[in-house]
Amino acid sequence: MKDRLLVLGCGIDQVEGILKAKEMGLEVIALDGNPDALGRRYADEFYNVSVKHIDQIAKFLQVYKKNVDGVIAFGVDIPYIIAYVADFFGVNYTINKNAAKLSQNKFKFKRLLEKLGVSIPYYRSVGCINDINEFVRKVGFPVVIKPVDNSGGRGVYFVDNFNSLEKYYIYALSNSPDKKLIVEKYIEGPQISSESLVVDGEVYTIGISDRNYSRMRDFLPNIIEDGGDLPSIYFTQHHRKQLDHYIKKIAYFLDIKNGIFKGDLVINNDKLYVIEFALRLSGGNFSTYEIPFSTGVDFLKVAIKLHLGIRINKEELRPIYNKPVCLRYLFVEDIKYKGIVKKVELSCSSENIIRAVSYVLSGDSLPEKTTSHSDRLACAIATGENREDAQNNALKCLESIRITVN
Repeated sequence: MKDRLLVLGCGIDQVEGILKAKEMGLEVIALDGNPDALGRRYADEFYNVSVKHIDQIAKFLQVYKKNVDGVIAFGVDIPYIIAYVADFFGVNYTINKNAAKLSQNKFKFKRLLEKLGVSIPYYRSVGCINDINEFVRKVGFPVVIKPVDNSGGRGVYFVDNFNSLEKYYIYALSNSPDKKLIVEKYIEGPQISSESLVVDGEVYTIGISDRNYSRMRDFLPNIIEDGGDLPSIYFTQHHRKQLDHYIKKIAYFLDIKNGIFKGDLVINNDKLYVIEFALRLSGGNFSTYEIPFSTGVDFLKVAIKLHLGIRINKEELRPIYNKPVCLRYLFVEDIKYKGIVKKVELSCSSENIIRAVSYVLSGDSLPEKTTSHSDRLACAIATGENREDAQNNALKCLESIRITVN
């Protein structure tokens, strides 16, 4: 009899996770708030349930009469809901509800990191605009204002002058469901994405990518990343030891024996700072394509096994190689005409192209400008003989994408 995996979310970014589960011989039950979600065609069962609204999840659980053997989400920021559903079925093998809930509040999680001695940017909670003014007078510009309870760059603003401080405070507040914000000092330096596994209490940091902010000025005050590059040229063995030490301390404190840590990091004067940790699988192709193609580690397979309570062989966690992989995005700022999408043409055919995908379809309305990661139009992931070659291959692919508008 097949093990049954409940997958929360089955949009375009979740398809590879569903396909990986099917490849492993699992029966997949998928939920999504979009009745036409792309991943539904690959699932054995599909239910039109929003995975971000716990009331809808609770109603589904009341009427669903079958058992499941594990619960997972791919690149969806819902660790508490994953833990809640897994607890309901008695199959929570990873992050407990208390840890998951804490991790979704950026202020409370930062306070924990500070308590455990993790190096983080200077920060404070915000109750009013005067709190931000006082913070800036103390630490100086630039600063970052962000909701404590949102993800994907929504409501996150880079501010470097007093004239725009109140405006972006109001904007950030409007993007916070609980109307709670934090402000933190912006730290200059290379920014890093990390993906680590905790297996039987041991930490295995497998994915390290140099985040690409070469176009940051194009999108300010929004902080938008344009992909990244593996392997890192900034992250040293010293930084790896520091990161693994931090994760081990946090996992021990939160009683996480098996789980996933997604990190947003920055290096300043050779010191590693943690901007944020998330207790979930990353989105944006990192765990799905970039890590496996760069390292040879089947990250999704290991993550699925963790969520099913299946023992992991250490050989599955050992990188086989260190290949160059580059991810870049297409933005609305890169195309001449705006409007309703009539047709999208993808013509990337090079053997060095790992993935090329459009996030917009015929009938979609293009955004006026990029204000969050969800506004990106398309992506290309490429490899090559070296880092520069991989970057060029990805950019050439993006240049070949044609979006026709009405």
